[in-house]
Amino acid sequence: MTPAGKAAVTASFACAVWLACSVTNIHAFIAGQYLETLDCVTPGYAIDVLNGPMVDASCDATCVIPPFDSGVYVTGACPPFPEGEDTSGTSPVCVKALAAIHRNDLCLDGGPSNPVKDSGTPPATDASGKDAGTGG
Repeated sequence: MTPAGKAAVTASFACAVWLACSVTNIHAFIAGQYLETLDCVTPGYAIDVLNGPMVDASCDATCVIPPFDSGVYVTGACPPFPEGEDTSGTSPVCVKALAAIHRNDLCLDGGPSNPVKDSGTPPATDASGKDAGTGG
């Protein structure tokens, strides 16, 4: 390899290393998908990638409807949320999703982990999706 070729390879490598090291302020946005047919929420997984430092994941459950698919998701991540995602919680499906997460109903291989019992009607919930009878 010629000296000019070696210099070009070295410069390309240095540029790639610099770019890789400078893009460290990103993180995955984690949420579980609500499966309406099973009335449960999948374990969380990355649904988006955000610029900025990692956010706290100890906030109240929030229903997230992203613009890029027809899914409804629930996250415990604190704001800020990904741009363009509906986090208003006003969708009727969001009310069901939040009720499922508040009763700890995860979708497992065998189906819901904590399905609604008795009449098949979930307990009454307040606007946040919490059980209106117990506040939890």
